[in-house]
Amino acid sequence: MRLLPYDDSVNLLALDTSTEACSVALQRADGEVFHQFEVAPRQHNRLLPQMLDTVMRDAGIARSELDYCAVTNGPGAFTGIRIAAAQAQGIGVALAIPLVPLSTLAVLAQTRFDQAAGECVLVALDARMNEIYWAVYRRDEAGLAVACGPEQLTADEAVELPPRVDCGAGHGWLEKLRAAADFDVDFALLPDARSMPGLARRQVEAAAVVAAEQIEMNYLRNKVAEKPASA
Repeated sequence: MRLLPYDDSVNLLALDTSTEACSVALQRADGEVFHQFEVAPRQHNRLLPQMLDTVMRDAGIARSELDYCAVTNGPGAFTGIRIAAAQAQGIGVALAIPLVPLSTLAVLAQTRFDQAAGECVLVALDARMNEIYWAVYRRDEAGLAVACGPEQLTADEAVELPPRVDCGAGHGWLEKLRAAADFDVDFALLPDARSMPGLARRQVEAAAVVAAEQIEMNYLRNKVAEKPASA
């Protein structure tokens, strides 16, 4: 696995299929970002390779020129998480480049910060079975999402809104949680790969990257196996 400093010569690919949305982003070495996003439940297997080919073509670079591949590793839809992980794993093995695992909830928080005002967001995704995945993030001086506590899987009525929270995002804002909010909540917002490069750079600078064979899933449900099938 080759590990490069994250500087102006780096090409970073970002993949997300952890929710109903499927998205790919490529930050080229010159800083320009090429992006594809579509809300398409149960179509990620078909869409992800197409989106990947499109951003590579639009950016005008070959896959061999990629230096890092960022991927959301959960929490989220079990099958969806594995689709992006398998694609990232295949790229990482083929090119001997590191993978940058990012929390789905962190990417959702960053998507919110990139698109709207707010300094502290509670993000929540519907985990089914009357439970939600949720966490609180603040915006740091660089505009990046920083966790204010652990990611959790609970019933929505078990969530106590911290007083510092001033906005919300995600379809996990179920009825009881919605009733407690007195601020703006974007209930339809989903994670977007376009918001991943900044978070990925922070991870690279902290050496929080892994070899493709070592990627693990963050399901938050312990009964589910943690490693994806090899690509």
